[in-house]
Amino acid sequence: RVGYVSPDFNAHSVSYFAEVIVRDRDAAATHVTCYYASRKEDSMTKRLRGLADQWIDISAKTAAEVAAIVRENQTDILVDLAGHTALNRLDVFALAPAPVQVAWMGYPNTSGLTTIDYRFTDARADPPDTPQLFTETLVRLPNSFLCYTPPQDAPPV
Repeated sequence: RVGYVSPDFNAHSVSYFAEVIVRDRDAAATHVTCYYASRKEDSMTKRLRGLADQWIDISAKTAAEVAAIVRENQTDILVDLAGHTALNRLDVFALAPAPVQVAWMGYPNTSGLTTIDYRFTDARADPPDTPQLFTETLVRLPNSFLCYTPPQDAPPV
């Protein structure tokens, strides 16, 4: 059971990277819940909602309420897709509602939270010899930590 937390499940760059992960997963082996931290609705929101097993609007909920929902859902891995950007829900991650918590994509730097266990990155974004300190354990994915899906109305290349 994987939960993705984001205010950007709409026509935002994060969605064009997250879509393929939700769409092309092994649906028989992975249950996906999208915890949406915004009230903005557009065609991308509708598309992502249709790809997720569960969709929960957390935009008006307190951190404690969201943490309780995450626990009730028995989410195994909770993934933050916003970091220190607008409408983030790092307050939820500070409460550590899931056994494994991961930062990925929306903010390619440390969250500063010791309650986030890992951050997905790659050797270009975070070279192995970087002097920067991170609170998360870096998981450097091969090639790239991003996988872009172009908009459906993009012109041919």
